[in-house]
Amino acid sequence: MGAKKELTIAQRNTICLLQQHGKKYRDIANIVNCNLTTVSDTIKRFKETGSINSRPRSGRPRLFTHQKYRRLKRLVTLNGKI
Repeated sequence: MGAKKELTIAQRNTICLLQQHGKKYRDIANIVNCNLTTVSDTIKRFKETGSINSRPRSGRPRLFTHQKYRRLKRLVTLNGKI
């Protein structure tokens, strides 16, 4: 199974507009060139949240900010040991 690509904002917007104009899910999937399930999920999310934006991803937060990481890297390279 390959990596799944996220729909662009334009594609999500097109899906919602076509649905509001009364197009069937199968027709929308053919126009946007995506799966029927993707169309269904996008419309469901739009109805629930009122937004076409993606939901935030879950995951462990980073321990270091970008600045702290650069500082740590600089300290290690300057000292050669910790």
